Amino acid sequence: MPRERPRPPPFESAWLERSLNRYLAWGLVFMVLLLAGFIAYRVREPGLRRDATRAQTTSYTAIGTQIFAASCAQCHGKNAAGGGSAPTLNSTQFLKNTTDDQIFALVSGGVSGTEMPAWNLDYGGTLTGEQVRQVITYLRSLEPHAPSVPGWRQSAKATP
Repeated sequence: MPRERPRPPPFESAWLERSLNRYLAWGLVFMVLLLAGFIAYRVREPGLRRDATRAQTTSYTAIGTQIFAASCAQCHGKNAAGGGSAPTLNSTQFLKNTTDDQIFALVSGGVSGTEMPAWNLDYGGTLTGEQVRQVITYLRSLEPHAPSVPGWRQSAKATP
């Protein structure tokens, strides 16, 4: 008859198992807290972005107004209403049919064969790319109340 072998002691003792269970429980608690934090972030973030965009637009419009008055109004007229030697920028036709990227390219690099110089530092001008974007934001702020000026390219004056 075969003899019974002695059984070895359990691999994990009871205190070790309790310790591991405690660490697993704390790990689950921290995971739930982390998940709750991500959910709270996800819920709150769109509002924060909307507020930041609104604040940046307000700031850019104010700065762009000053830059336009100092650098652009001499040719494009006060408030971009025309009357100078350059196109009227405060016109529905210009603002509705020109993208921000197109305006950025026109302002940054200038227009060959015209009096429009390059304004961006990258092209030998005096404005940074951010300042050009601020001018564009100012021009976009004029869009809701922009009058129809069919002759905007010939510097026709916008009527108030």
